[in-house]
Amino acid sequence: MNAAAQLRALVALRWTMVRSRRARYGLAALASLVPLAILGGVAGAQLAPEDARLDAAIIAPTIYLGFLVLSIVSPLTAGGGNELYPPDQLVAFPVAPQTHFLTGLAVMPINLAWVSQLVVLAAGTSFYLPKRPSALLALPTVLAWVVLCAAAGQLASWVVAGLRQSRRGRAALWVAGAATGAALFALIRLGGFDDLLDNSPTVDVVVAMGEAADGTYRRWATDTLLLAGLAVAALRLGLAACSWALRRPGDAGASREGRALRVRAPRRTAFGALLAADRASVWRSASLRRGAIVLGLLPGLVTFALGVQWSTLLLLPGLVASGAALLFGVNAFCLDAGGAVWLATLPHDARLALRSKAWVVTETTLACVLLATGAALLRVRGAPTTAEAVGLGCAVVATVVSVVGTSLRLSVERPHRADLRGRRDTPAPPGTMAVYSARMAAQTTLAGLLVSGAAASGVWELPVLVGLAVALLGLRSAAAAARQWADPRSRARVTLTVAAG
Repeated sequence: MNAAAQLRALVALRWTMVRSRRARYGLAALASLVPLAILGGVAGAQLAPEDARLDAAIIAPTIYLGFLVLSIVSPLTAGGGNELYPPDQLVAFPVAPQTHFLTGLAVMPINLAWVSQLVVLAAGTSFYLPKRPSALLALPTVLAWVVLCAAAGQLASWVVAGLRQSRRGRAALWVAGAATGAALFALIRLGGFDDLLDNSPTVDVVVAMGEAADGTYRRWATDTLLLAGLAVAALRLGLAACSWALRRPGDAGASREGRALRVRAPRRTAFGALLAADRASVWRSASLRRGAIVLGLLPGLVTFALGVQWSTLLLLPGLVASGAALLFGVNAFCLDAGGAVWLATLPHDARLALRSKAWVVTETTLACVLLATGAALLRVRGAPTTAEAVGLGCAVVATVVSVVGTSLRLSVERPHRADLRGRRDTPAPPGTMAVYSARMAAQTTLAGLLVSGAAASGVWELPVLVGLAVALLGLRSAAAAARQWADPRSRARVTLTVAAG
């Protein structure tokens, strides 16, 4: 069986494993919304006035460069290539390395951040090009760029996954990451970041598409063929890198299974003991630990580099909070894993387990939001008004409370079995995570827009009222989760699901 046939079989099996009818409807809705969103963005850009093309031409290369960066960073934050199944579920089957690579490409469209940037890419290109039939020549160029970015992201992720198999490789990655961060920081502080954007190769790509729309095709044909060739080369190199990474023997397995850990001091209360166990479950998981660090640092570094306005900064807490909830908050009881049954038999108030999960989700989400917001505040443009300063605090509190409330409700209503041992493990299956991602992003973005709009009025009391309303809705969801958790049958269903599937 070739790689394409194996991929079709794995995707079909994963679809049959989506037993929730609501999850299937959500996935179908997401799949249909992607082309509609792209068409809507293109159509909306075509309705823009002609005199706005100059502004679009200035920002279009940055959009293309940002899409490339996101396509590379997104799989890297997952600790390697994305996958449809955990590795231990496929170890007994002859799945080819090429299939693993193709599954990484196949699941990229269910990454909400990647899809949203794809919509922005299409809309920005349409906004820049003139309203004439020759502008359709940009389609093969954009397609070649998207394939190149996706393949480059998977190539980089599998190279990193292979290097992480050895101690020297992990040390080299840490050194490379630190050097890259230091170089970017120095570039920003010295004022060379704008020059870097102006000299980006994406400028030539955008100019070539504009010339093709105006009737000059030589540069467009050369650049499109070059991008297509680079995309093919990236795909071939990615296949080779995936095969190499999967063949490499790792030296971290023994230490992962038999680490020496210091015994925690006994807690005086049952809640303290549960809280300590949940905190340890978060920070001992490689996927959760890396995800929390990346979510706290990456958005803050991006906004620090760009130097955003205060109106844009008000949207940052919601975006970070929604990502932090997807680490484990949407299935918070998966932290107990196989020990859920044992924990449920201990002589403590059953409500303490839910409170402990709520506390850990809150502090993890809040830490990520404060870290990202604090980095962004170092280079925010302009001085804030009183309403904007108050609005930022309201956005932080309101989005965190809203996300925690929704997470608790999802954790009780739809639990999933997830060990979170591997570096690419997620708290729910890929399809369910895509639905959760869309739901959380829409919820927090709407809350951020409401608070930002209220802060723009200049009346500081207005963002407080809007933030209070959003927080009350989150508390309502948390109260609903508490009522369901009070039912012994509901607790038994959650416990057995996270313990045994």
